[in-house]
Amino acid sequence: MKVCEKCEREIDGRDGDNLCELCEKDESMAQTAKQRRNAKARARRNAMRDAMDNICMTRVRGALGGVYYE
Repeated sequence: MKVCEKCEREIDGRDGDNLCELCEKDESMAQTAKQRRNAKARARRNAMRDAMDNICMTRVRGALGGVYYE
């Protein structure tokens, strides 16, 4: 018998399976939540960029890595 890496329950699976079904489901749900969060941030960033372009502001990278408009 194999043991799940996260919850340490015994699992009966193929070679290469290191997580039980519950842990795999939790991991996939976390991944989709991360993708949704990234998509929202990307949309917000693009909306800000479009708004600043519409009012003729130029995007500038700061010396310490930040981004600002002038």
